[in-house]
Amino acid sequence: MNYAALVASGLFGAIASILLRLAGTHEAAGLLLRGLAIVSYGAGFVLYALSLKRIPLTIAYPLMVAVSIISVAIFSAIVEQNVTWRQVSGATIILAGVWVLTWK
Repeated sequence: MNYAALVASGLFGAIASILLRLAGTHEAAGLLLRGLAIVSYGAGFVLYALSLKRIPLTIAYPLMVAVSIISVAIFSAIVEQNVTWRQVSGATIILAGVWVLTWK
């Protein structure tokens, strides 16, 4: 359950970022999308706080960020279709760093 909450926290953070991106490009629905982003950030915060009860911070934070990075990269690849090799390389390096930090 703790790791599931941590993954969900990362997903909610990514969803909030995506909603803010969409709010900037869709003026008519901008206020609604920003409100949903705030709710998403709140849900992610609560889930992250719950997961920190049992998972050490040095593991929890990198994993949560890794989930967010992967989620936003997938969104960008599918919807915006403008992912460059440079971005993929950078994300890969970050994810490798997360793996090194959390590997036991």
